[in-house]
Amino acid sequence: MKLSRETKIGLIVTTGIALMFWGVNYLKGKDFFTSQKLIFAIYDRVDGLTASNVILVNGMKVGLVRNLVLLPDYSGKILVSMHVSSKVKIPRNSVAEIYSTDLLGTKGIRMVFGDSKDELQDGDTLQSAMQSSLTEQVSAQVAPIKNKAENLLSSLDSVLLILRGVFNEETKNNLKRSFESISNSLYSIQNIASNMDTVLAKQGRLRMIFDNLESITTNIKNNNDKIADILNNFASISDTLAKANLAATIDNAKKTLEQTATLFEGMNKGQGSLGQLAINDSLYNNLNSTARDLDALITDLHENPKRYINLSLFSFGGKKK
Repeated sequence: MKLSRETKIGLIVTTGIALMFWGVNYLKGKDFFTSQKLIFAIYDRVDGLTASNVILVNGMKVGLVRNLVLLPDYSGKILVSMHVSSKVKIPRNSVAEIYSTDLLGTKGIRMVFGDSKDELQDGDTLQSAMQSSLTEQVSAQVAPIKNKAENLLSSLDSVLLILRGVFNEETKNNLKRSFESISNSLYSIQNIASNMDTVLAKQGRLRMIFDNLESITTNIKNNNDKIADILNNFASISDTLAKANLAATIDNAKKTLEQTATLFEGMNKGQGSLGQLAINDSLYNNLNSTARDLDALITDLHENPKRYINLSLFSFGGKKK
């Protein structure tokens, strides 16, 4: 069966129209030959995201953006519909994040998987997120530094105002006089130090004193054992004195002194033999005379012993008769 020329032309045109329709829809993210799921996400802004932008999972293309529509509730939010391959299992709590796919600013959506065990189904709506732009990232890094710089400048301004108020003419004059006084004091200290050097160089008394002190401390150090023995002896003496009945001894000494005082008082009054001897001259004279007689008798006995010996023999002989 032969086809007419008109029939062939009609088939060619129909096939071309079908291919063009498929190509346009493919570019829009519609693929009639692949099983796909239609999912959604709502954004406050899309920053240049358009239909046919890619959808990636860890860098692998899994779908395309289908359409972007403003919500009719006057909120200004944008509903983004996406075609994702049904072969890709996406957790229900995943996040659809808009990000820049290259340095030129081309946008795309990447799926940040969650930990849910439930699979995303056709017609579900994902959570949305927006990657910070380079300007926002720089601003986020610079903003704290900017705030600190502003605070620092404000503090410096306050300090300068305070310094300007403090360092007035009167304060400057006081500081000048203070520095002059400090300079004079340092000059006086220098003169004193110079005088001390002169004194030490000429007389050397302080050095001798220090040498003597060093010698004393050295002797004390060398005789440390002896000093310890002396202290131990003192401790023993103090223990002995503490153990002795000092109160009774002192009481007896007191009584003895009182009796001695009474005895001397009686002697002064002429009481007793010692009293008479102390105040009566006759007793002293008699004793003195007796002593002289006794001395004369001993002298005579020594000079004339026969006189006393013969008398004794005669006396003994008379008894024998």
